[in-house]
Amino acid sequence: MRLIVTLFILAISISACKKGGSDSDNVDPREQYYGIYDVDYSSKTIVGAIDLNEDSGKGILTFAKGDAANELKMTIEFTGFSSTTDVVKLDGTKFTVNRTRDQMRLGNKDYDAEFLSTGLFEGKLVTLTSVNTVNQNGTVVKWTRSYKGNRR
Repeated sequence: MRLIVTLFILAISISACKKGGSDSDNVDPREQYYGIYDVDYSSKTIVGAIDLNEDSGKGILTFAKGDAANELKMTIEFTGFSSTTDVVKLDGTKFTVNRTRDQMRLGNKDYDAEFLSTGLFEGKLVTLTSVNTVNQNGTVVKWTRSYKGNRR
């Protein structure tokens, strides 16, 4: 009888033990990128073969949890401008903004432009490049923006 009770207690003890790995198995790998990044910004607009203008400044990129397992929400903020939030798709440390069209203002008119934006996380450093391209009556106009900065 004693042997049966001992085996019963042993069986309950073993089944009550936590199965699987540690809590680190449940860590979301995107968390390493969450936060606020202080970035330097530069942009250049090229019309045909002519550099039309250049601009630079400082701003903030904020990354938060996205809806899907490979997504982040990225918000771009600059003083004096409205903020923009996009979904980015992660592929390791690289990411791509999840849209292909954007508005580009030339003079007093907005144009529908092709849009491509990619970035990279390297430790606490983030870099992001965005390019809008529009072909207006045979003349290609490109607006390139670059962001680079560290997480707070």
